[in-house]
Amino acid sequence: MPRLHARIETRLSARCFYNNNGNTHEENVILSRVSLGGALIEGLRHYTSDTMVVIKPERSGLTDVELIGEIIGRQHGGVAVQFYYYDIHGRRKLWDYIKRHVVPSNVCPYCGKKIHAPSPQYCPNCRWLLDLSDDEYLLKHDRETFAARLQNRTEALTNEQLGRIVNCIDSELLKDKSGLCKDKFVGTSDCMQKVFSLSEKVAATDMNVLILGESGTGKELTARAIHTMSQRRQKPFVAVNCAAIPEGLLEAELFGYERGSFTGAYNSRKGKFELADGGTVFLDEIGDMPLNLQSKILRFLQERVVERIGSLGGKKIDVRLIAATNLDIVDAVKEEKFRHDLYYRLDEFSIGIPPVRARGDDSVTLARHFLLKFCSEMGVTRRFTNEAITAIRQYHWPGNVREIINKVKRAIVVSEDMQITPETLGVSGYSLAFPCDQKLHIESLKKIKNDVERQMLREALSSSGNNYSQAAKLLGVSRTSIYNLKKKYAL
Repeated sequence: MPRLHARIETRLSARCFYNNNGNTHEENVILSRVSLGGALIEGLRHYTSDTMVVIKPERSGLTDVELIGEIIGRQHGGVAVQFYYYDIHGRRKLWDYIKRHVVPSNVCPYCGKKIHAPSPQYCPNCRWLLDLSDDEYLLKHDRETFAARLQNRTEALTNEQLGRIVNCIDSELLKDKSGLCKDKFVGTSDCMQKVFSLSEKVAATDMNVLILGESGTGKELTARAIHTMSQRRQKPFVAVNCAAIPEGLLEAELFGYERGSFTGAYNSRKGKFELADGGTVFLDEIGDMPLNLQSKILRFLQERVVERIGSLGGKKIDVRLIAATNLDIVDAVKEEKFRHDLYYRLDEFSIGIPPVRARGDDSVTLARHFLLKFCSEMGVTRRFTNEAITAIRQYHWPGNVREIINKVKRAIVVSEDMQITPETLGVSGYSLAFPCDQKLHIESLKKIKNDVERQMLREALSSSGNNYSQAAKLLGVSRTSIYNLKKKYAL
């Protein structure tokens, strides 16, 4: 096989850093016979084979480049080093240097054989393209030699390293090229396909949207997808968690304030509505918003005018409002915990996000999706055992998608080998088997849900020492949900 990289004869001075027997060495060296694949080093004294070196060229144009390599032995009176690249920058800089220093001759810079034809486009021996002046040359050559270069690299890799490479490639191929974040919408069940369809349809309008669903089902993700698919995609998307901001600060956070309007207001500040002008405001957990502030949201929706606290006038704002809640909003209206007129303003278009337990095999699809994603990010290889897949199907997932994310992340970290079992995933011992009678089936489902929810809450509070924030993180829900569940089960 011919050499895959064009090689030049040069005398490139550099500093070489490496570690040998626990001692760090720094030496002045000369690089000769340089290519993208490696070089010969002259002047290296204390090296051993397989030593990793860092080379910093001292020639103009390469002073900001670090070449990482591995010593593979002695050749032609020097030490041969094979280069590895952790970024594109260094490789391109080195290629520019090589291209400038290729001496026109009748010898091919790839195979080193003589060329008898005058100025051929391709070498008649190795068949590599010789027009190095083309701006796209390196890209074209990389494509032509990709399989050969990959084979050279993979011969020395372990199964673990090969798995990491496959994960990285898969994660890149799964990325959506349209910018609409469709890769994050994971699910093939009929109920989720309906959610995708409704989101796409309403995105083309400017209607207010109310998203309903339990904590952790993906309400904010749905809101972001609607924004991204809308005509407002180039403008800001501003998310506000109404349950996480104290009541006294929420109005200032949403509408802004003028300097001196209250103690601590040393400067004027824009609110979230102003910051999102032209874009979308997402009010998460709007069901927890105080009634007095609900009336101000209603007025804003009617007039589209923002009045900062302490201001004598208002400002016209063009935003789309998307709201979400995990409460039964209709019951909240009946109990006068939520304004009925605001509800009807928000409910121009509603989307219900089903819990994971109602999505069939989507729990397995989601778990596999996040396993691939996190393994790629962490640079490891893991896979679910058949028992883990069965347990994922049977587990009720009270924390929904957020709980899947947390459990998969934890399993990747704590698993001692490439296998993720039900035990490492934390879903062993659960079953969703019900009696055959339909009436008993319905009653059992409700009872099992309540029993499991109560037990999970007890365990989370016990593990966290009754710290509500920590318990919420363990269950993958909000602090407000912890309060509501504690009240519901009188714990």
